[in-house]
Amino acid sequence: MQNLVKYAVVLVLFVWIVSPAAAQIAEADSPVNLVVTAKRTIPVQVDVDHAAFAYEENSSFVEMYLAFEAATLIYTKSDAGFIATLPVSMEVVRSTQASLSANVSEPTWSDELNLSFAIADTTGLSEGQHFVHQVRAAIPPGEYELRVSVSDDADLGRVGVSLTRDMLVPDFTDTKLVHISDVTLASTISQSADREDLFYKNGMVIRPNANQLFGSGLNTLFYYTEVYNLNAEVSSTGKYTVFSYIADANLPQPMAAFQKRTSRNLRSPDVVVGTFNIKDLPSGSYFLRLAVLNENNESIAEQSRKFFVYNPDVSREAPVVSGEESFERSQYARMTEEEIDRMVEHTDIVASDGERRRIKSIRDLDERRRYFMTFWNVRDPDPNTAINEYQEQFYSLIQYANDRYTNSFDEGWRTDRGRAIVKYGAPTSITPHMFDPGYNPYEVWEFNNISGEGQAQFIFADLDGFGTFELIHSTVSGERKLSNWQQELRK
Repeated sequence: MQNLVKYAVVLVLFVWIVSPAAAQIAEADSPVNLVVTAKRTIPVQVDVDHAAFAYEENSSFVEMYLAFEAATLIYTKSDAGFIATLPVSMEVVRSTQASLSANVSEPTWSDELNLSFAIADTTGLSEGQHFVHQVRAAIPPGEYELRVSVSDDADLGRVGVSLTRDMLVPDFTDTKLVHISDVTLASTISQSADREDLFYKNGMVIRPNANQLFGSGLNTLFYYTEVYNLNAEVSSTGKYTVFSYIADANLPQPMAAFQKRTSRNLRSPDVVVGTFNIKDLPSGSYFLRLAVLNENNESIAEQSRKFFVYNPDVSREAPVVSGEESFERSQYARMTEEEIDRMVEHTDIVASDGERRRIKSIRDLDERRRYFMTFWNVRDPDPNTAINEYQEQFYSLIQYANDRYTNSFDEGWRTDRGRAIVKYGAPTSITPHMFDPGYNPYEVWEFNNISGEGQAQFIFADLDGFGTFELIHSTVSGERKLSNWQQELRK
């Protein structure tokens, strides 16, 4: 997760890139109508997103969203005005580790698109304007990379781009569990009977917001998701509840003004659509979180989606650092016992022995809240900023570990690899050894500079064949050390 300062820089660049003056127009009087009037220095800007939904026994229904910055395209004159054409290549390939494990090299899915976007007049381009496209495909569950590329065109003056995004396709086939699909974040959702519309689905037109950026004119966050396997075991009353809320990216609890509980009829699948007005949210990173609650108000399925807000005219409340009045106004004062217990588990990764003993000795809930306010404040690298950069980075690593290493046994942050990510950050390099003859699968992680340690090495191995890589050796003090770890890897 980027801190707020870096994020602001990105947003400044965003506004600059999409200014109408940046749009490139082919020379109208050119004999071939393809001579660019200005030297092209900006590549095509494209944002990519995806969402997966239940489909068939062996595959999920995946929507892939593309959003092209209108002002970074090349336009040529036509009878209807101006047209920008884009040849787009798309591939869905197994992730590096999954490809090695399954010995797969060919793309799981691919397509070649020839897109055209028309406008009446390039002077009408506005800041933040996008052309949005959507592609749908049936893809087996698994870990993938989504690769998108737009080729260069020297004659036209187009500067192409290639990008890769991680793509996890969930498996929704276990009918004993309630599942929530991925969440589509959208700029608009409206009722429609037009089945020919590219964005039509279930009686609605859903225009996805592929860059997950809201605010500064786009003040309503729309979302779409689906719930599967709702039955009488969830509720005998024929009703269930969807709890939706927005949380700051570095804190788990709901923001007081951004939470809703909606009672819904029990049906499966159920389509859930909602909105939040985010015009009063300060610029920053947030999570939209959804929970399905049974008749006992217990959460039986959860889903979340990260998004970003740019509201330059909304100021963030100054950080709370000390004092009775400051604590009462802080988010810690509103944390539930369950949230505090969860934070105890999370922070055990980075807490000192003294801090662990201290939190275990505290029984009073209010005192535990105060303890965590101090715990995070003393780690804040710059108390004068509106966010605690350390805490924000910590919870971004928790989320990354969950996205990357969650398995059927544990959440990602609880695994050995996830814990290492949260405690030490991303490694400098990962070298997989999945098929070395006579050895169990293992990974070698290298770190260039761990605080107080310098260069370091971690060895994770799948010794039981279930894909749960455990730490068997590290050069970092306090971690497991095994002088003959190479021998431990032998089958």
